[in-house]
Amino acid sequence: MSRDVSVVSKKKGPPWTHLLYIAPMVLLIGMFIYYSIGYIGYVSLLEWNGISSQKTFVGLANYREALQDKIFHSALGHTLIFMVATIVIQMVLGLMLAILLKSKVVGKVFYKIVFFMPVVLSNAVVAYVFRRIFDANDGELNVFFEAIGLDSLALTWLADPKLALLCLIGINVWQFTGFSFIMYFAGLTMIEKELYEAVRIDGGGIRHMVRYVTFPLLRSTHFSLVILGVIGALKTFDIVYLTTGGGPAHSTEFLSTYIFTKTLLEYNAGYASALSIVLLLAALLLTWIQLRAYRK
Repeated sequence: MSRDVSVVSKKKGPPWTHLLYIAPMVLLIGMFIYYSIGYIGYVSLLEWNGISSQKTFVGLANYREALQDKIFHSALGHTLIFMVATIVIQMVLGLMLAILLKSKVVGKVFYKIVFFMPVVLSNAVVAYVFRRIFDANDGELNVFFEAIGLDSLALTWLADPKLALLCLIGINVWQFTGFSFIMYFAGLTMIEKELYEAVRIDGGGIRHMVRYVTFPLLRSTHFSLVILGVIGALKTFDIVYLTTGGGPAHSTEFLSTYIFTKTLLEYNAGYASALSIVLLLAALLLTWIQLRAYRK
């Protein structure tokens, strides 16, 4: 009897049966992702408003126009500045908070909730609150400065081209530093305490523990946060659109908001599709660079 069972267990089905398990997911990804990318690539070669049946094939004209578009260059620069600033600041603050709370602190659970709560808030709510805070007339920030006698610091925050982008960076840091904190805190729990004891025995202090133990062993967490930060920065739209709308004078124009403007407000689907392809290529390039750096 056991021999018969062993013989049956060794029988194999057709060589293609394992493909049936992944076929549904492949079909869904192909339909909703790769087909959409291919269609956008096709539309990027057209002069089309996105509605009418009249389409004119213009080849790479939309891409050549993007190379000469100063607003597109500004949007690309703003996106990169926003990306680098938010990723670095969030990672530094998140790591500092995680190290502090990893020590003996009363009310750790309360602080975790407080730090992580902004992450789960709706972007629409966050945008409305900070528009009120940064309001030039009766915003809470200016009212506070005036109340303590610092009238010179009561500025037109979101209406000043030099300050608007900094305000958006501050909003994003406030909202998503808690995510970096949770990621680092989880990573710290995986580090063996014996490693810190070894540093103490060798005469090292907190600075040496962070430099030679904590920071290197959180390498995978650093990498994950950078990847997620790059993707999040490239997709940033709602918080910008609901606070500044890309203004003033395109000083907070991002790739996402510029694509939205070209598509739904100016009905230039061909050019917007070309910008979308450029955004996709930028995301792929940055991801490839990060993967290569991580392997090294």
